[in-house]
Amino acid sequence: MDRRNFVKAVAGTGAVALAGSGLQAYGMERSSSDARRITIHLDKVAGPLPHIWEECVGSDRAIVALRQGWLSDLERVKREIGFKSVRFHGLFNDEMGVWSSGAKPNFLYVDMVFDAMVERGVMPLVELSFMPSKLASGRNTAFFYRGNVTPPNDISNWASLIRSLAEHCVNRYGLEQVRHWAFEVWNEPNLKFFWAGTQKDYFELYRHAAIAIKGVNSSLRVGGPSTAQAAWVGDLLDFCAKEKVPIDFASTHIYPDDPQKAVFGDDVHYTYEEVIPKALEKVKAQINASSFPDLPLYVTEWSSQNPAFIAHTIKGTVGLADMMSYWTFDNVFEELGVPQSFMNNAFGLLGMRGVPRPSYHTFVLLHQLGDTRLASDEGPILATRRSDGSIAILIWNLTPQPPGQRTSTGDPSLQTGAQYSGLGTAREFVLAFQNARAHLKGRITRVDENSGNLSRAYKELGSPAYPTLRQIDALMKESELAKPEKISLAGRGELRLTVPPNGVALIEMS
Repeated sequence: MDRRNFVKAVAGTGAVALAGSGLQAYGMERSSSDARRITIHLDKVAGPLPHIWEECVGSDRAIVALRQGWLSDLERVKREIGFKSVRFHGLFNDEMGVWSSGAKPNFLYVDMVFDAMVERGVMPLVELSFMPSKLASGRNTAFFYRGNVTPPNDISNWASLIRSLAEHCVNRYGLEQVRHWAFEVWNEPNLKFFWAGTQKDYFELYRHAAIAIKGVNSSLRVGGPSTAQAAWVGDLLDFCAKEKVPIDFASTHIYPDDPQKAVFGDDVHYTYEEVIPKALEKVKAQINASSFPDLPLYVTEWSSQNPAFIAHTIKGTVGLADMMSYWTFDNVFEELGVPQSFMNNAFGLLGMRGVPRPSYHTFVLLHQLGDTRLASDEGPILATRRSDGSIAILIWNLTPQPPGQRTSTGDPSLQTGAQYSGLGTAREFVLAFQNARAHLKGRITRVDENSGNLSRAYKELGSPAYPTLRQIDALMKESELAKPEKISLAGRGELRLTVPPNGVALIEMS
């Protein structure tokens, strides 16, 4: 079941062989196919590699930021992955007390949430949602926490709330900081589940929010439409151009299992692995054809728990998006209610109690890549140079998604609860380095069935329904990455390695 229908329905050590030596098995049978040879030119620059995946990451809703577990998880992802901002729903939910009585907003809890983020070096990407019930025109709600999704009963009250919030943030944190934040108007208004009004109603909601924010200071940044399925971007840009409404970025969401008819039209069908980049190509073309051709494109939701799929998607979207905000950074997640099991398929790079998932480790390895991309043969690889001159290369072995299988978390390998490594075969690669110095040394760090495998660690522990403190500590240790393998290039400057199905490997050399 895809995520949208899901929502509606509820409403080890490996071996590396150097040039000239034989391939050793990495915990499995070697692939029957021939080795894939990829040449990397260490003296040729292909261009920059902006770390668009670190610009933002998603979270459940605002109120969970008051929990110690969420704060601890945030500290870890900031430290080890470098996320710059966090986006979440429900800043105006009744549980936040923003407009509980009278005609004056109360930002006490908002301050507590934003303060905690700023103190940890993280900016909020301020999603302006949902409607305080005192300002709402109806009772339609979304999720376990009942966020009100109806238009305001008086649009002037909505505008007043947004202006008050922007003024408050500038007064509290200073214009120099807040002008780097992004204010995003609502969440997925093209879905009835999230917006009970029409497109026209949303455009008016956007108009009044944008004008209110810019009325505080013109340097503050506002955008939208924050739609599902890469929708409405061209429509909103046309509206803003015609009505002279300010917009500083376009935002949308895309999951690989979104219905392609909704995303692309009746006669278009792409493979699972192509959906996200192809959707962004469509949206980018709409931006280029608009009155705002230089507008940044923010993807504020996408997801997968498959390490190789994550790497593949990042490579395919560099140059198309200015932000790829993964949904979500941790498993403090209650959209569908209180979690019913310690090991679950809900969103999150970190699992319950902060136990790292393979997806988390993948982002840790991505963080190690440099900002300069090196020329290489086409293939499942990102070759980079860091600012200190060292080399960082990510390589992966993506198993294509079988047709017709879908998942609520955008993960092409959680269809039946199977481990991400249970599909496909290992693949052998030969990396040929052009202009490599003699005796270049380095290491390889892996995420695969033998390294960073939380599912295996949990099963080996006996799959306890309620792990004890000692068992959770054991899970934390056993789900960490295996010790890096040391490598040394000599002679022809080649490296031969095997990557398990849906695994990734980071090669670092200096």
